Amino acid sequence: MTCVERSFGHDAAAPSVAGLASGALAVAAATFLLELSRTLAERARGRWYAGNGRDVFHAGAVAVLTAAFAFNGLPPAIAFLAGATVSIAPLLILDDLPSKRGPRVAVLFALFAIASAPAVVDPRSIETAVDAVARALFRSP
Repeated sequence: MTCVERSFGHDAAAPSVAGLASGALAVAAATFLLELSRTLAERARGRWYAGNGRDVFHAGAVAVLTAAFAFNGLPPAIAFLAGATVSIAPLLILDDLPSKRGPRVAVLFALFAIASAPAVVDPRSIETAVDAVARALFRSP
Protein backbone atom coordinates (compact mmCIF):
# COMPACT_ATOMS: atom_id res chain seq x y z
CA MET A 1 0.00 0.00 0.00
CA THR A 2 1.42 3.37 -0.98
CA CYS A 3 1.03 6.61 0.94
CA VAL A 4 0.65 8.99 -1.97
CA GLU A 5 -1.78 9.29 -4.87
CA ARG A 6 -0.68 9.10 -8.47
CA SER A 7 -0.73 12.39 -10.34
CA PHE A 8 -2.28 11.21 -13.61
CA GLY A 9 -3.93 8.04 -12.36
CA HIS A 10 -1.91 5.61 -14.44
CA ASP A 11 0.45 2.92 -13.32
CA ALA A 12 2.31 1.51 -16.29
CA ALA A 13 4.48 -1.53 -15.67
CA ALA A 14 6.77 -0.39 -18.48
CA PRO A 15 7.40 3.17 -19.60
CA SER A 16 5.34 4.34 -22.56
CA VAL A 17 6.81 5.89 -25.67
CA ALA A 18 5.23 9.22 -24.69
CA GLY A 19 6.75 8.94 -21.21
CA LEU A 20 10.21 8.22 -22.57
CA ALA A 21 9.86 11.04 -25.09
CA SER A 22 8.79 13.48 -22.39
CA GLY A 23 11.79 12.46 -20.28
CA ALA A 24 14.20 12.90 -23.19
CA LEU A 25 12.69 16.27 -24.06
CA ALA A 26 12.91 17.39 -20.43
CA VAL A 27 16.58 16.35 -20.22
CA ALA A 28 17.34 18.28 -23.43
CA ALA A 29 15.40 21.36 -22.21
CA ALA A 30 17.10 21.32 -18.80
CA THR A 31 20.48 21.05 -20.52
CA PHE A 32 19.61 23.96 -22.80
CA LEU A 33 18.45 26.12 -19.87
CA LEU A 34 21.63 25.54 -17.87
CA GLU A 35 23.77 26.15 -20.95
CA LEU A 36 21.89 29.39 -21.55
CA SER A 37 22.48 30.34 -17.92
CA ARG A 38 26.22 29.71 -18.25
CA THR A 39 26.46 31.63 -21.53
CA LEU A 40 24.58 34.56 -20.02
CA ALA A 41 26.98 34.61 -17.08
CA GLU A 42 30.01 34.65 -19.38
CA ARG A 43 28.74 37.39 -21.68
CA ALA A 44 27.12 39.75 -19.18
CA ARG A 45 29.42 39.69 -16.18
CA GLY A 46 28.41 41.95 -13.33
CA ARG A 47 24.86 42.61 -14.43
CA TRP A 48 21.99 41.47 -12.21
CA TYR A 49 20.58 39.06 -14.78
CA ALA A 50 23.94 37.37 -15.11
CA GLY A 51 23.92 36.67 -11.38
CA ASN A 52 20.60 36.38 -9.60
CA GLY A 53 18.66 36.36 -12.86
CA ARG A 54 20.26 33.04 -13.76
CA ASP A 55 18.13 31.44 -11.07
CA VAL A 56 15.12 31.83 -13.38
CA PHE A 57 16.80 29.43 -15.83
CA HIS A 58 17.76 27.07 -13.00
CA ALA A 59 14.17 27.02 -11.71
CA GLY A 60 12.99 26.47 -15.28
CA ALA A 61 15.17 23.37 -15.55
CA VAL A 62 13.68 21.98 -12.34
CA ALA A 63 10.16 22.80 -13.55
CA VAL A 64 10.67 21.03 -16.88
CA LEU A 65 12.01 17.93 -15.16
CA THR A 66 9.18 18.01 -12.61
CA ALA A 67 6.58 18.13 -15.37
CA ALA A 68 8.12 15.16 -17.18
CA PHE A 69 8.38 13.11 -14.00
CA ALA A 70 4.75 13.89 -13.12
CA PHE A 71 3.71 12.92 -16.64
CA ASN A 72 5.44 9.58 -16.09
CA GLY A 73 3.23 8.91 -13.05
CA LEU A 74 4.98 10.40 -10.03
CA PRO A 75 2.82 12.43 -7.66
CA PRO A 76 3.54 16.18 -8.03
CA ALA A 77 5.41 16.56 -4.73
CA ILE A 78 7.64 13.56 -5.40
CA ALA A 79 8.13 14.70 -9.02
CA PHE A 80 9.35 18.07 -7.71
CA LEU A 81 11.65 16.38 -5.20
CA ALA A 82 13.09 14.21 -7.98
CA GLY A 83 13.48 17.18 -10.37
CA ALA A 84 15.27 19.26 -7.75
CA THR A 85 17.50 16.34 -6.78
CA VAL A 86 18.43 15.61 -10.40
CA SER A 87 19.42 19.27 -10.85
CA ILE A 88 21.80 19.44 -7.87
CA ALA A 89 24.92 17.97 -9.49
CA PRO A 90 24.69 19.97 -12.76
CA LEU A 91 24.12 23.19 -10.82
CA LEU A 92 27.02 22.55 -8.47
CA ILE A 93 29.53 22.05 -11.27
CA LEU A 94 28.04 24.44 -13.84
CA ASP A 95 30.65 27.17 -13.42
CA ASP A 96 33.53 24.68 -13.32
CA LEU A 97 32.70 22.98 -16.63
CA PRO A 98 34.93 23.40 -19.71
CA SER A 99 34.78 26.73 -21.48
CA LYS A 100 34.09 25.10 -24.86
CA ARG A 101 30.39 24.72 -25.49
CA GLY A 102 30.41 21.22 -27.01
CA PRO A 103 32.03 19.38 -24.08
CA ARG A 104 30.06 21.47 -21.60
CA VAL A 105 26.72 20.57 -23.18
CA ALA A 106 27.73 16.90 -23.37
CA VAL A 107 28.58 16.80 -19.65
CA LEU A 108 25.35 18.58 -18.68
CA PHE A 109 23.26 16.30 -20.89
CA ALA A 110 24.93 13.19 -19.50
CA LEU A 111 24.42 14.31 -15.90
CA PHE A 112 20.75 15.07 -16.46
CA ALA A 113 20.16 11.86 -18.46
CA ILE A 114 21.82 9.54 -15.95
CA ALA A 115 20.15 11.13 -12.93
CA SER A 116 16.72 11.26 -14.61
CA ALA A 117 16.71 7.66 -15.80
CA PRO A 118 15.10 6.10 -12.68
CA ALA A 119 12.27 8.64 -12.61
CA VAL A 120 11.54 8.16 -16.31
CA VAL A 121 12.09 4.42 -16.70
CA ASP A 122 10.78 3.17 -13.34
CA PRO A 123 8.90 5.91 -11.47
CA ARG A 124 7.44 3.36 -9.06
CA SER A 125 10.91 2.76 -7.61
CA ILE A 126 11.17 6.45 -6.70
CA GLU A 127 7.68 6.47 -5.23
CA THR A 128 8.36 3.32 -3.21
CA ALA A 129 11.62 4.74 -1.83
CA VAL A 130 10.00 8.03 -0.83
CA ASP A 131 7.11 6.17 0.80
CA ALA A 132 9.54 4.02 2.79
CA VAL A 133 11.43 7.09 4.00
CA ALA A 134 8.17 8.85 4.92
CA ARG A 135 6.95 5.83 6.87
CA ALA A 136 10.26 5.57 8.72
CA LEU A 137 10.33 9.28 9.58
CA PHE A 138 6.67 9.70 10.51
CA ARG A 139 5.80 6.50 12.36
CA SER A 140 3.01 6.60 14.87
CA PRO A 141 4.17 5.87 18.42
